[in-house]
Amino acid sequence: MGFYRKNLSGERMFKSYVPTPLSDIEISHTAEIDKLIASAEAELKRLNEHVGCLSAEETNKMIADEAESSCYLAAGKQPLSFGFISFMSNDDPVLAEDIQNLEKATRYAVDELADLPLSTRLIKNAHYLMCSGNSYEKKYPGEFRSSPTWIGKTGCGLKDALFVPPVEEDMIPALTDWERYIHYDEREHPLVKAALIHYQFETIHPFIDGNGRAGRLVNTLFLIDNGLLDAPVLPLSKALNRHSDIYYAGLQYIHETEEYERWVQFFLDMTIKAARNI
Repeated sequence: MGFYRKNLSGERMFKSYVPTPLSDIEISHTAEIDKLIASAEAELKRLNEHVGCLSAEETNKMIADEAESSCYLAAGKQPLSFGFISFMSNDDPVLAEDIQNLEKATRYAVDELADLPLSTRLIKNAHYLMCSGNSYEKKYPGEFRSSPTWIGKTGCGLKDALFVPPVEEDMIPALTDWERYIHYDEREHPLVKAALIHYQFETIHPFIDGNGRAGRLVNTLFLIDNGLLDAPVLPLSKALNRHSDIYYAGLQYIHETEEYERWVQFFLDMTIKAARNI
């Protein structure tokens, strides 16, 4: 079971979360979850067939669109759409650079899957590319953090943060378990594993910055590695951005309840909605 660890003492004391190892999580397969799995499989198959008929230019556009949506979600920006016309401005030079770098990181990581397993090494390399802009100079691109980080309102500290991910001594074992689960635990359907892998990565929060973008890239790579997606074209970030409040609340809900089925259902539903958005 996940729990909160007390760190330091006195006025400096704070609590950090230690997640349940993925290998210890049991998902109750309700009729709803099994129905969502079947639907997600069918929609991903249809997406692959659709992409197989596209030109290289059209496919590249879909890859670029997912990178853009992921960066918008990370920046807390909502794209405005009217009818079928989307107004997404990249006037912010930092945001524009982030989008370009994430696209490069995505292409690199997909290409490397031919030679490297989906691993912390591959994700660190991709993170280095996606965070290679000047704004990340002091955020150690491509390196896991060695100090605590936290999530909360602007200006909050460790003591009053909404959530404090595992500190380094708990983070490293959690990442080891996460990587082992990806490759050696075959009890669950890959789509359920994808939901749990994404949740665990975001909970561990191994980088100082860029964890959301890296975690969504992990999901793409996992689906490709398991033969469910032929190219990095699933617009998952766009779907998640439309339901960002539920997305972030769903992550926090598990920290508080240790109930995973609601999250799995949500993530499967987002996968279906994303695959249909073509």
